[in-house]
Order: sequence, then C-alpha cells, then structure tokens
Amino acid sequence: MKLYLKTRQVLDEREMQEVYRIEHRGLWAMYTLLCASVIVQMLFGAPLAQMAGEMFVIGVVSVALPVAYARRVIWDIDARPSTRGNAVYAALSAVGVAVIVLGRRANGVAALLAGIAMFLLCFSLLTLLMHYVRRRQEAQNRELEED
Repeated sequence: MKLYLKTRQVLDEREMQEVYRIEHRGLWAMYTLLCASVIVQMLFGAPLAQMAGEMFVIGVVSVALPVAYARRVIWDIDARPSTRGNAVYAALSAVGVAVIVLGRRANGVAALLAGIAMFLLCFSLLTLLMHYVRRRQEAQNRELEED
C-alpha cells in the first residue's frame, strides 16, 4: 500500500485541471441525484429508515463542503459573499422545502411555516459563514500588505 501512495504524478497541470473539473461535475451530479432520490422517496411515502443513509450522506456533504471552503477562505467560484446572494440561496431552499412539505402533507400552512423556517435557518447560517469568510479574507489581506 505504501508504494501505491508514493507514486509520482504523471499528469501535467492542464490535465490535472481537467481532472478537477470532471471530479467537480461528478460531485455535484451525484449530490443532485442523491437529493432528487430522497425527494422522490419522500413524495412516495417511503419510511425514514429507508432514506436514513442517503439523508446522512447529504447532511455530511452539505456541512463539510461549506466548512472546507470557509477554512480555506473561499466563498464560491462565481460569486463574492453578499447578503443578496445569501437571500437568493435561502429562498431557493425555502421554496424547495415548502414544495416537499406541501407534496407530502397537502397542508399549505405547514408548507409555508416549513419554508419560512428553512429560509431563516439557511439565511442566518450563510450570513454567519459570510462574515467569517470576510473576516478571514481581511486578515489575509492585512498580512499580505505587511509583507
């Protein structure tokens, strides 16, 4: 096993970037399909025990990716941290949860309350993470200016 771990890299930088792009697309395709699978199972009334493993994986990835990005002071490839962006992501999450609850329970009030709760939770967590990343970015900028 040690020999396998110590092999030299045979790809150049361009090929490595292509590998990273493929892995990136693969990760998000897998994540999206896993979420869709859980949603479909919920709408068909599958028991929680049947979905527990998939939901656990979604939860771990949903927490691990943003934490890993924040630790490395990265927000997103295409955007800077902003309150407007946080509101859009939170609204999309809220609509998704409201639609799932409405499909599962056929209760508009419960769907609205679940959507509002998801918006508040998602927006507050994204805002906290945004402030953390901005603070770390400012600290890095100060360190670079001092050098």
